[in-house]
Amino acid sequence: MGSVTITKPAQIGRVADKDILTNHAHQAKDAIKTTMLTTQQSSLNSIRLLYFFFRFSTGSLIPFFPLFMSSCGFTHEEIGKLQAIRPIVTMISAPLWGALSDNTDKKKLILISTFVISAICRQSLALFTDNMPLFASALCLTSIFYAGVTSLLDSIVVSSLSSKERLNFGKLRLWGELGNGISSTLMMHVSNNDAYGFEHLFIVHGVSAAVAVVFMLLCTPSDQHGQNQTKQMTKAKGSDNNDVIIDWKRSLLDAFTNAEIASILGAVAVTGCTISVLQNFNYINIRMLYKTHGQEDILGKEISMYRIFHTSGGMLTWWYSGTWQKRLGPNGVIIASVCCMPVIFFLYAGVGDGLDKRTKIGFAAAEAMRSATFAALWSSATIRVNMISPPHMTAVLQAIMEASYKGVGSTVGAYFGGAMCKQFGIANTFKLIGKCLVSLLCTLGALLVSSRQMKGSNASK
Repeated sequence: MGSVTITKPAQIGRVADKDILTNHAHQAKDAIKTTMLTTQQSSLNSIRLLYFFFRFSTGSLIPFFPLFMSSCGFTHEEIGKLQAIRPIVTMISAPLWGALSDNTDKKKLILISTFVISAICRQSLALFTDNMPLFASALCLTSIFYAGVTSLLDSIVVSSLSSKERLNFGKLRLWGELGNGISSTLMMHVSNNDAYGFEHLFIVHGVSAAVAVVFMLLCTPSDQHGQNQTKQMTKAKGSDNNDVIIDWKRSLLDAFTNAEIASILGAVAVTGCTISVLQNFNYINIRMLYKTHGQEDILGKEISMYRIFHTSGGMLTWWYSGTWQKRLGPNGVIIASVCCMPVIFFLYAGVGDGLDKRTKIGFAAAEAMRSATFAALWSSATIRVNMISPPHMTAVLQAIMEASYKGVGSTVGAYFGGAMCKQFGIANTFKLIGKCLVSLLCTLGALLVSSRQMKGSNASK
């Protein structure tokens, strides 16, 4: 007969206890995972709100500076010179704010302080509409403190994300585009309404800037992540001393001699130059065209429609920017963005007869492409520069990229754009720049193909 195994009651109890403990362990792990996911999602939602209200405040006034200056009686050439102040100041100030924040590890404090002071200085512009020197001085102070705000915010946010989450940076930035689009569309109605006017834009900007400050205080990620990165880098080098002296001269030299960083900064500068011309004069050109054809009564309504296309183009691009970077790579996205610029100029110059349906469709398409081009370029460049920069230089390089766009690029675009618009007219200037860009891109393409053929022939030998 076979033997029968008899399990004692004590053994049964121990087995049951093990099963209970195992179940509790699995439940605890599931609870921890759920809590981490909830916390992560809550953090991402906070960043979305932060970008929304930050860009809502800036979108309520900054896009309308050229129109505001024109209403003050400034000429096209004077507007170009005034608009050149901000990029020149940004070129100098942005890297300094970045270096200060990296040295002190007080990025959040510097971000909020500079944003508050810049908003106050921007409000003072309404007091000097009949005095160009004072207006220029107030604009200069505004630019000094605002120079590092966007780059600091992007640097803080990207540094707080994991490597997988960084490809979704565009989806977070999308909420800023949404806030900018809503505020600029609403303010376009206000600025074109005789009952209100530009002075009400300053009121809305002041209120929305105060709301943005509250969300900066509540939602901006802490500096802890960046501090941990720097500490890890220090330990990896075999030093536990917290007061490590960084050779900034050597670090900057290494950064600028990096071929990838240099090419990104160059593409950003070229795009900044071209978009600067458009930002400063495209709405002035549209307004003049509507006045010439007696359609001034629908100007506000249709420019608001163009702003909707502008917002939609940017939002879609921010949303799919991670997908495009996976397929084309950051450099491929940047090249594609630059190649779109000539088309945008030709569309803004007018593709129809006068102010017919084709011309208006061209304006709408140009608005969508302009915001899409910037979104694709900025998302790819921001993520890539943050990934390849040393931990102690994330804010500095982000600020240098901001200086390349708003400094070098926008300075050239605003100054020479104003002179060219005065000499040739706005529409003819757009056509001329579009043709120059086509020639430049064709030349660069031919040189690239030629160099590859030479490398191939040398390799075969």
